[in-house]
Amino acid sequence: MSHEGDGTSTEPQYIRGVPHPLPAGERLLWEGAPTMKGVSTHVFHWRLVVAYFAAMLAIWAFTTPHQPGSEIYVASAVVRVGLTFLVMLAVLGLSRAVATTSWYAITTKRIVMRVGMAFPMSINIPFSLLESAGVGTFRDGSGQITVTLQKNSRIAYIALWPHCRVFRFNQPEPVLRGLEEPARVAQILAQAVAEASTADTRVERAEPTDRVSGTMGMPAPAGV
Repeated sequence: MSHEGDGTSTEPQYIRGVPHPLPAGERLLWEGAPTMKGVSTHVFHWRLVVAYFAAMLAIWAFTTPHQPGSEIYVASAVVRVGLTFLVMLAVLGLSRAVATTSWYAITTKRIVMRVGMAFPMSINIPFSLLESAGVGTFRDGSGQITVTLQKNSRIAYIALWPHCRVFRFNQPEPVLRGLEEPARVAQILAQAVAEASTADTRVERAEPTDRVSGTMGMPAPAGV
């Protein structure tokens, strides 16, 4: 689920889950949530979980010394199948929790990630901190956008999980996961970053040299 801001309203704009309106001069371009299907399939890999337990059940069935149909055989099979269902329920429950408690937004100046199942928090990523970004798509049409931050900028891995690339502990990379239209969202992000870079360059040129400490913009992220 997602929608775009029209960018023409003069009324204060709010990002879902954030109590304060956007600052003056900043517009909401897009916001949306990861889908449960995308999270369960591409984050928690429910298919691999099913395949693993199916393989374990098959191995047990062919190697157990108990005769099929015996009380011990049936009891053991029930326990193993029940454990499989419990694990799958946990995977699906966790996927639903991530999907229902997460919200992404792109404004004219930053990316906002509203995440946290137990302790909700808003993570703001100004475009000035972006090193690059890339979009990835899957066979089912869903996808994700990975953001690489500049080396001097770092967000705690535990604060981002599971909205980050796996095993990137030293330099976590935020990920907008479970997107229904990843290419369109990536295009919105790329255009927003490019326009912000152009605007900041104009401001820099307009300011006296001795008052400019650096540009807040950056080129459009590679790979988006």
